[in-house]
Amino acid sequence: MTTYLIVTSALNFLTASLLAFAVVLRGRNNELNRQFGVFALSIGLWSAGYFLWQIAEDGDHALFFARALMFPAYFVPVTYCHFVTRLCGEPRPWLIRFGYLCAVVFSCLNLTPLIVRDVRPVLEQPFWPQAGPAFIAYLVLFAVLMFESLRLLRRHELQGSGARASQMRNIFIASVVGFLGGATNFPLWYGIPVPPVGQVLVFIYLVTVAHAVSRYQLPLVTYDFVHAAIYVGLAVTFTTVILLACVLSAPLLVGTPLTSATLMNIFLGGMILSLFAFWAVPRLNRAVNRLLQQTYLRRRNTQQQQLKELGRRIVSLGSEQEIFENTVNEIARAFSLDAVAVYVRTEFDHDYQLRAAQGWSQCPPELPIESVLTRLFQKRMAPVLLDGSEAELGPTVTAELDSLRGRLPFEAVLPVASDDFLSGILLLGARQGGDRYTEAELSLLESTCLQIAVTLRARQLERRASQTEKLISLGTLAAGLAHELRNPLTSIQTFTALLKERGANTDLQQEFGAVVQRDVNRIASIVENVAAFAESNKVDMTAVNLPDVLKTVADIVHPELLRAGVTLDLPAVDVPPIRGNTSQLLQVFLNLTQNAIQALEGRPDPRISFRLETRVDDVPQPLLFVSVEDNGPGIDPGVLPHIFEPFTTTKATGDRRGKQGMGLGLAIVKRIVQHHHGDIDVDSTVGVGTAFRVHLPVFK
Repeated sequence: MTTYLIVTSALNFLTASLLAFAVVLRGRNNELNRQFGVFALSIGLWSAGYFLWQIAEDGDHALFFARALMFPAYFVPVTYCHFVTRLCGEPRPWLIRFGYLCAVVFSCLNLTPLIVRDVRPVLEQPFWPQAGPAFIAYLVLFAVLMFESLRLLRRHELQGSGARASQMRNIFIASVVGFLGGATNFPLWYGIPVPPVGQVLVFIYLVTVAHAVSRYQLPLVTYDFVHAAIYVGLAVTFTTVILLACVLSAPLLVGTPLTSATLMNIFLGGMILSLFAFWAVPRLNRAVNRLLQQTYLRRRNTQQQQLKELGRRIVSLGSEQEIFENTVNEIARAFSLDAVAVYVRTEFDHDYQLRAAQGWSQCPPELPIESVLTRLFQKRMAPVLLDGSEAELGPTVTAELDSLRGRLPFEAVLPVASDDFLSGILLLGARQGGDRYTEAELSLLESTCLQIAVTLRARQLERRASQTEKLISLGTLAAGLAHELRNPLTSIQTFTALLKERGANTDLQQEFGAVVQRDVNRIASIVENVAAFAESNKVDMTAVNLPDVLKTVADIVHPELLRAGVTLDLPAVDVPPIRGNTSQLLQVFLNLTQNAIQALEGRPDPRISFRLETRVDDVPQPLLFVSVEDNGPGIDPGVLPHIFEPFTTTKATGDRRGKQGMGLGLAIVKRIVQHHHGDIDVDSTVGVGTAFRVHLPVFK
């Protein structure tokens, strides 16, 4: 028992000192942290005196150190109560002052027999203190201060919530455990044969309270100290268990109890072995992990990097054939495979077609849609390994797999699937060296197959959407052409019939010639505009200064402005250049301006305004906003949603004054703006005016 008390008192001293340093350093200007530091220091000094008392060799020295350890012991309950009242935010100045006053009085009486009368042998202790008549007063003060502290902690635990309640609960439980452990020292003072077995609980109490005070995050600068204290505590606890086991088993095994020297040697040896184990096991674990990383994990990381790079390329590759060929090559290289093949079924195929292969010279050109592999994947979209486990699939399936492997000796097969749609099948041959597939490797392969399937599915849907869009555009274009060509063709047909009846009429011939020329020009104009709308050839893009483009537009339409009496406002702002084609952008804003001029005919005080604005903060990339605004009659709300569709117009078609519209101008404008990676929208109010807003990316 003496050895146990020596070691635990030394442990408590080190722990109290280290934790006092840690918590105070956590916030040296924090009154709560400083108060905990004072309390921990009193525990540390008491433990130091306890240690010196236990190693005393005679009664005089033991009595001196027994009285010396009581000096800090008087301040333990009052400093703790002081700390708790600050923690709870409920000061008890009268109680704290009374507690410190009592501690000072007890300190003055400490060197007299009133507190520690003498020392004498008790149980296995050769020099245990005996209580004087005033010692009971200290115990009463101890109980009063502890009761008030625990009452405050419990009340704040019940009233609090979340982290605050958890903090109070931890401190409350640790306080009960710690002070009960320390209180096991008192019975022997009055000759009650209860050994001080709870001394080690003081260490647990200190660590728990310090952890709660620092809100579960001790500063990094003290982490090593706290870490070391915890390791020592664990080693002591583990060694104490070993020591107790030896004490209990020695009479049964040896026949005689172990001597104090033997117990001391067992304890010290257990401490050394425990500390070494706690120190060596984590380092051994790190060394093993490092060795694995240098061998197996390095290969796995290489595989991950190769497949990650493959995933990035899959998205950017132009053709699907490139995707299949890159997939086969990279997987064969990453997993050291002798052969790889991929079969894919598109929306136009009935069976799965061979799209790429490596290592197999004679692969079947296709796999039937009702093959054994597709039936397996219909039940479960998961890899199938031909490593003997396929016997669980049943004799019929196994026989079909063996038959297929006779033509294509694969060892693993994975589905290329997304949303339960089997787009393809990936077959893997033998691995060089005969390695088996691990769960991690299969997960990598499944991820790659999923990415391929998603890419194929997205491109398939994109093709369908593009085809649908083309059909819609073709239908719209055909309907518009039929409508636009009907008027001039009807005129020509009518005059041709009249010419047969009255062919000699000179006036009719002249009028017929004029109509034919006009309507032929009209048809030619329709064809040119349709060609412009359908034009998809790329043009050169350069840095374009948009104010210069708008000034050119103003110069071109100047005669029309004068004739219609329209005022044009040009912006005088400095804006960054955009990336575009000057000729096409000129066509865009010329079309918008001429539309506005025609809409303003007959309006009072007609006005057109160009506005420029740069957007940087609230958009993903810098944009230049260009507005063409007029105060015309506005656009009919029924027409507005379709204003950019081909052959949608607010003008009369076939007007012989030359102001007729085909409804292709705004469609061409939108096509050009989209080709410049921009967008266009319109805002119009009947009777107020219309504003077209073009958004174009700034040149980088």
